[in-house]
Amino acid sequence: MPKKSKDEALKNYMSNNTIFSDIVNFYLYNGKKVIKESDLHELDTTFVNTNEDIFEKSRDLFKEVVIKSDKNNTYILLGIENQTKIDKHMILRVLLYDSLAYRKQFKNENKNAIIKPVITIVIYYGKKKWNAPKSIHEIFKNIDNHILKYIPNYHLNLIEPYFMSDDEIDSLNSDFQILCDFIRKSDSKEGIKYLMNRKYMPTKETVSIINYITDSKLKFNEEEDKLDMCKGLDEFRKEALDEGKTEGLAEGIAEGKLEQEKINIKTMHKNGFDENTIAKALSLDIKYVKEVLNS
Repeated sequence: MPKKSKDEALKNYMSNNTIFSDIVNFYLYNGKKVIKESDLHELDTTFVNTNEDIFEKSRDLFKEVVIKSDKNNTYILLGIENQTKIDKHMILRVLLYDSLAYRKQFKNENKNAIIKPVITIVIYYGKKKWNAPKSIHEIFKNIDNHILKYIPNYHLNLIEPYFMSDDEIDSLNSDFQILCDFIRKSDSKEGIKYLMNRKYMPTKETVSIINYITDSKLKFNEEEDKLDMCKGLDEFRKEALDEGKTEGLAEGIAEGKLEQEKINIKTMHKNGFDENTIAKALSLDIKYVKEVLNS
């Protein structure tokens, strides 16, 4: 089978109702579990205009949800768009997608039908702050404020994992939390330390998406159905070895595997890894790790 593109992988991952509902609850309700997985229903993501201007548009994800409360049920249509790069026309794209969703409802309307509101959330995974327009008004240049106030505005609902706060991360309740937190720490050793110290490990699908987005090389142990941190730390071990060389320990490395292990242990400890984590990552006895660190 051909390898999935990053866009396809993201679409498949976010289509999971657990992830989808967590994202929507985070954005609309500050993490409170208002929308349940079972409340979501898949919708067609393709909109076709067959009039004079013929075109076809397809959005990433589109679902219907019933928000249940004590007094009534609210029906809304929810879309999620994944962005790995900044798109200066994103606000116009979202406006088009949402307008087509309203148009489709209008065309299919019957006597008992109601028009359901449409909300689209854009998730941007980059490390550069989003600097494209977040509203329709921002795309206009040199427009008099008197005129601008008569132009309906439209705002972008944007999530930027790399710039999320600790409180925002903590309000997530699915593997999307792990994904967002790893993205924040992916440009340092904190990402690996974060995963190694978690009691709850990410799923295979989440590990794959982490690798897609951050260009990491984390490995998943199929047999044990968990993240294989020892394989995932191959690059870190090499970095630790290189760092040891630059610190004047090259002579010890030449003595063989025993000295190399000591270098790795001390370098990892210097970079904030605790004794248990080092022993686990390097497949060493904890007593030996302690002896090396105390020597």
